[in-house]
Amino acid sequence: MKVSINAVGICHLHKKGDGRVEWEKIIQNYICSPCKVGVLGATVETGRPVSGVMSYLMLQGFKLYPINPKYVGLKIFGLDFYATIRDVPDVLDIISVFISPQNQAFLLDDLENLTYKPIVWMQPGAENPELEGRLKALGYSVVSGQCLMAIHKLHCGKSRRRP
Repeated sequence: MKVSINAVGICHLHKKGDGRVEWEKIIQNYICSPCKVGVLGATVETGRPVSGVMSYLMLQGFKLYPINPKYVGLKIFGLDFYATIRDVPDVLDIISVFISPQNQAFLLDDLENLTYKPIVWMQPGAENPELEGRLKALGYSVVSGQCLMAIHKLHCGKSRRRP
């Protein structure tokens, strides 16, 4: 796969026969057409960046699944927390990772135990080149170092606001 960075620093993924989703398809099919997103590292602390991204994505029509074993039994924005990716009762299109690389050891095993391959979106601060390489080798599409909310704002026009 070839990766290029344009003038505004946006990473473009170019498909090279390996089955991963192209950047343009990710934007069209998953970002500008709201999808199902597992938010790994979600928290009940509403002042955290992850909470701001979740609030924005909810307003845009995304279906979110907060994932953090620390908060199982609690809610954020009316949504139940799940302990692991495997516990989410839906097929996720994207796993948005908000946890630091040193806390990601379990992620590959959790993903390999799914019956599908979601896009793995490493938010800024969650980049992990070693894990990203392993995921790509297994056929996962990986976006790294880009904020899901910022990419939505950049590529999908004006925000939708609920009345």
